[in-house]
Amino acid sequence: MRKVGHWLIAGVIELKSGTRIGGSDDVLQIGGTDLTCIKDPVTDRPYIPGSSLKGKMRSELEKHLGKFGGNDNNEPCGCAQEDCPVCRVFGPHQKSDHRLGPTRIIVRDAPLLEGGDIELKTESTIKRSTGGAQHPRTLERVAAGSRFRLEIGVQELDLDAPMTYEDHEGRRVTGGEALVQIVYHCLDLIEASGLGSGTSKGYGAVEITVKEAKRLPGRRERPQPTAGSGA
Repeated sequence: MRKVGHWLIAGVIELKSGTRIGGSDDVLQIGGTDLTCIKDPVTDRPYIPGSSLKGKMRSELEKHLGKFGGNDNNEPCGCAQEDCPVCRVFGPHQKSDHRLGPTRIIVRDAPLLEGGDIELKTESTIKRSTGGAQHPRTLERVAAGSRFRLEIGVQELDLDAPMTYEDHEGRRVTGGEALVQIVYHCLDLIEASGLGSGTSKGYGAVEITVKEAKRLPGRRERPQPTAGSGA
């Protein structure tokens, strides 16, 4: 097994509606917010964790392929079949004995580029017998219009040469290009469903624009060391 290439996918995630990516709510404040957004501990600005984005990409692809919750434990796909896009890109779940190699995808945290205002949204449940509101709670959402930087790395191995996948025009591509198309498909599925919690209530609508997708060179040109004059 040998790594033969590394692809970089870069772009922007723009929020089209208020979006909530959950943070830590260990401290209960009287009159405070019940559910907060995750924020950078240094800048106190919201960001999208790579783990959240990666998990959403995987789950949406599993749903599309009919692999979501398809096992007895309702866990992610771990079939480890060589033609399974989920297991090849994200790795077979809790399965160490397989021939697919390591996880191909590297999803970076998405830092804030623009916007980032926090809005407070109050929710409540409706008592069906009376129509009255009950159990109100206040949560934080990142306001629509905020933009975050997207960066995903894709590792191409020699094992990926026979892998095929369709692009958006229905053409079959192979190898590293197939891996990139799988990532594109995941991003398309997120656009259709949303990101973060509360998507069924209208939260988390996003638009994902890929601005760059390229296969990186093996080595970068850097200044070469020179011999010192000596003491």
